[in-house]
Amino acid sequence: MKLFAAAAMSAVLAAAAFAAGPVVAPKIAAVRAQLYYETKGTFSDDLLTMKDLSLWNTIIGEGSAGGSSSATLITVEVQGQNVGVGDVAVEIVATGPKKKVLGRTTMDVALYDDKKTFFAPLMLTGTGCEEIKVTARLTGKGAPKGAVTKTIPFMCGE
Repeated sequence: MKLFAAAAMSAVLAAAAFAAGPVVAPKIAAVRAQLYYETKGTFSDDLLTMKDLSLWNTIIGEGSAGGSSSATLITVEVQGQNVGVGDVAVEIVATGPKKKVLGRTTMDVALYDDKKTFFAPLMLTGTGCEEIKVTARLTGKGAPKGAVTKTIPFMCGE
């Protein structure tokens, strides 16, 4: 009877794995940074894809800012498929001058059923005058080694 139960359980697990489809290893597909405009309640386009980006005196709307902003939304896009819930997490760390941590978050990645893309947010406040380095990495079972780092070149002055 135990042998039958073990064989039946193996068949059920194999069928469930087959139904879920193949696992596509998760990867960081993009890191985005958008200004939040406090006076409009809207976000800018992705700063990290802008040509000739100038983030000089962003807090008063100068340069490429398109409006005054002192908050920045970081979004990390993770792609994969059939990654078990709780198997992989994305960690986002934003640092300023002297490696001061400005913000940090870790979120479990949800890439199951028909979900192939996951977006993890980190909202930073008090931004706009000092350069920010954003580092994103995946951790856990099947996560690739390494990290993606992007720089947001904020500066202020007269």
